[in-house]
Amino acid sequence: MNSQVWEPVSVDEKFQTDPRAWLTMQMSVDMPYLLAHADDGVIWGKLQPDGTLKLSGEVFAEVDVKLRIVTLQQARVFGPGGELLVWRTDVGFAARQTSDGAASSYDTLPDERHLLWRQGAVVTREGFTLMQEGEQGQRHAPPVVPVKGRRPALIVRQYVAYDDQGQAYVSMSRLVDLEV
Repeated sequence: MNSQVWEPVSVDEKFQTDPRAWLTMQMSVDMPYLLAHADDGVIWGKLQPDGTLKLSGEVFAEVDVKLRIVTLQQARVFGPGGELLVWRTDVGFAARQTSDGAASSYDTLPDERHLLWRQGAVVTREGFTLMQEGEQGQRHAPPVVPVKGRRPALIVRQYVAYDDQGQAYVSMSRLVDLEV
């Protein structure tokens, strides 16, 4: 594997002034999910049929973390069609895009299911599910409706590269889907 699995993406001034609008413009039917990590919590989102972005905090006040540049650490727009990752650097934000079309010639490990937090009762509203985990009572609300007896999971794909001696290593990972 001689070339990169991903392509750089320019993060312009619009992202700095209105990250929600910029991220929404990057979303599509093939990349309908948002997972953002901020200093003050986790933000889930999903592209709506009318082209707007619904955030978990708009559905559940218990997880109302604002999507603000001053607290944002990273954001992923993802789905079966690819992933856009935006992350904070010392001088602003950087971004990269991975799509399976561009990465189809790369070696990958079998997709992994990473179970999401969930303990006890859950509440589902408007396609989002409020989940709580552990004694600390940490909460998040991913845009998924669980089926009884099954935990929602993030599907993660690992891309494999090879060093000069031909030894394999995981060169990058991306979120692929959110499923029950």
